[in-house]
Amino acid sequence: MNNDFSFIELDVNEIKKQIKNGYEEIMQVKIQTGDAIEDFIDWVTYILSLSKNHMNFIGRMNLLQYSEGKYLDALGALVDVDRIIEREAECTVEYKFSKIFDEKKVIEKGHKIAKGNLYFESIETVTLEIGKRTAIGKVKCLSTGLIGNDIEIGEISTIVDDIPYLLSVSNITKTSGGADRENDNRYRERIRLKPKAFSVAGPHGAYLYYVLTSHQDITDSYIYTPIISPGVVKIIPLMKNGELPSSEILDLIKEKLKDDVRPLTDKVEIEKPKQFTYNINVKYWIKKTNMPNLIKKNVELALEEYIAWQKEKLGRDINPNKLIQFLITAGAKRVEIESPTFTKLERDTVAIENQKNIKYQGEEDE
Repeated sequence: MNNDFSFIELDVNEIKKQIKNGYEEIMQVKIQTGDAIEDFIDWVTYILSLSKNHMNFIGRMNLLQYSEGKYLDALGALVDVDRIIEREAECTVEYKFSKIFDEKKVIEKGHKIAKGNLYFESIETVTLEIGKRTAIGKVKCLSTGLIGNDIEIGEISTIVDDIPYLLSVSNITKTSGGADRENDNRYRERIRLKPKAFSVAGPHGAYLYYVLTSHQDITDSYIYTPIISPGVVKIIPLMKNGELPSSEILDLIKEKLKDDVRPLTDKVEIEKPKQFTYNINVKYWIKKTNMPNLIKKNVELALEEYIAWQKEKLGRDINPNKLIQFLITAGAKRVEIESPTFTKLERDTVAIENQKNIKYQGEEDE
């Protein structure tokens, strides 16, 4: 937040001067250095400074550009946009029984399974059909946030709530969809987009609003109508850290874009982004210094920042000049890049790093 923006001028010296002059005028006295009244004037100056500072703060909190926290929540409520709360990770599991039943068997909603100390429960009633030994259902993590994500296939296998003849259980998809509470910057952007969602003509901003509202980990989306397919709206969402959306995320977007929020003449097609992989091979030198290890660590962190920057947006060209900028800012004196080379990406593509090799070449004079 920019704390330099003020509604009320705040100059402590000027406040003190005005109080002192006012006191002298009313009391018909001249305050001398060391007078006890100066302590009282300092205290009043402090109180007035705090008040003016708080007025400026409250004023900023009423502006979308500067608002944050609970104040931003209040601005969102004015246009009926709620902050997206934490979400639980989900996945699909397979239940396997040791015998075949001659009648349908039900696994109730809320049935619990686990991986270690991380628990999951079924989000729907699952029915084992007659003549079958296996049934498929969906579960969600009981802990909200990112903690339930990226559990590999087969790792959720502990039966917590026993069911007669239930032999085993196992996740057949990788867990995904868990997310932390929506941050201020992303929430602010959705509030800004909300007025465009009122349109019934299907503008780009309206589609972008509903896509971003589907899940707080969607960071970018390419929305367009192909020239050869009028009436078709293609939506290509990108997740945080350059990850591709899971099928569950695509379903959430599809649910958000149901008939009552989009033009009936629009045919919406939701697809995953394409990926373009690139390698990093870099050499660098630093100036002579007493802290070479600190600079080397900063340069390595800068490389990770570049990688994150490169994949946070769809269609962001692979730009070695940007990599040089990151490394020089971190303390490198000279940089030689063998790869990547400049590569222009299509708007539906995200750049993903493959191999990375950064070599320290030593110190150099100015």
